[in-house]
Amino acid sequence: MEWKWYLWFIRMAVMLLVLERCSWCTTDACLEHERIALLHLKPFFNYRNQLQSWVEVKGSDCCKWERVECNTTTRRLIQLSLNSTKWEDNMEYVMDNRNLNAWYLNASMFLPFEELKRLYLSGNVIGGSLENEGFGKLSSTLSNLEILDLSENYLNDSILLSLSELSSLRYLDLSINKFEGSSHLRGFQLLSRLNNLETLDLSGNSLKNTILFHMRNISSLKTLRLSANQLKGRLDHIHDGTLLRLTNLEELDLSDNLFRNNTISFLQGLSSLKSLTLYYNHLQGSLDTKGLSNLTNLKKLDLSWNQIESFQSLKDGGRKLELTHLEELNLDGNLFNTSAFASLNKLSNLKSLSIRVNQLKGSIDMKDLEAFIKLRELDMSYNELRDFVIHQ
Repeated sequence: MEWKWYLWFIRMAVMLLVLERCSWCTTDACLEHERIALLHLKPFFNYRNQLQSWVEVKGSDCCKWERVECNTTTRRLIQLSLNSTKWEDNMEYVMDNRNLNAWYLNASMFLPFEELKRLYLSGNVIGGSLENEGFGKLSSTLSNLEILDLSENYLNDSILLSLSELSSLRYLDLSINKFEGSSHLRGFQLLSRLNNLETLDLSGNSLKNTILFHMRNISSLKTLRLSANQLKGRLDHIHDGTLLRLTNLEELDLSDNLFRNNTISFLQGLSSLKSLTLYYNHLQGSLDTKGLSNLTNLKKLDLSWNQIESFQSLKDGGRKLELTHLEELNLDGNLFNTSAFASLNKLSNLKSLSIRVNQLKGSIDMKDLEAFIKLRELDMSYNELRDFVIHQ
């Protein structure tokens, strides 16, 4: 009987030892082949020794390395933040001279990270991909990649073909690069292959009017940012927003361009739009609201830093802005006088109104503000107001 007890004791001891060893083997360490892959990437992104925690020590847990995030269960990499690794102290110098230090990326180096969801590569002076080593190589292996940030680099339209093969992308940031002229058109048409793409940022390039026309087939888009480009004049390819086919678009940023009053009529077909930004354009005088009147779901409108004096509706000859769902309106830096409040009294759902730095002078009649029954924030600073007229 004694030997049976002794045998049971030995078995339990061995089992505990195995379990303890197994527990030690399955600590929160990352997979070895992913750790090695990161070390292969290190020389390309270790400017000024920014990746000090990426050490060549076997067994080192790369999930704890800076700029790395892992799945807590599988210990596979899900996020890699290699953004801004090559910024100089003089940021302006780098932005003006990025082409002097541009280099070409071997995208195949990211193949080992099969569960990667978010990849941030902004601010690295990347000029493109090595031949036959573009992002298209990742399409079959990195099927979970949803966010790709390539902003603040030196990319042009040559990168678009390989990007169009990343069908899992939901967010693509190509802002502040070198897309310009007419050469980009066919490339941007290829992006219509990205059936899951919801956010596309092309701000800070040198894109012309036709870019809007060539965006028309990316029907999954919910957010499109085109600020700080060279959009201007008449949009000959677009008569109204229905031709854009962006039926799901909810946020559109066209700020810091060269739009004039007669060019915004193409917006009227974007019926799902909730946020529209047009600050710092060339809108002036009496703005015809026809291009805005059909945006019945619009909640946020930014028309700041233009030279608008009033609103004009050719529909009824009046001067009212009728957007019944609008909640936020920014009119800063325009030329509105106190009559502006009467032209806005159809905005019964307005919660925030900013009309700083305008031509508001003298007295404000409180009756003009009665329509704003839901208003919580009103900023009229930097005007020449004297007082309010209150009726008993």
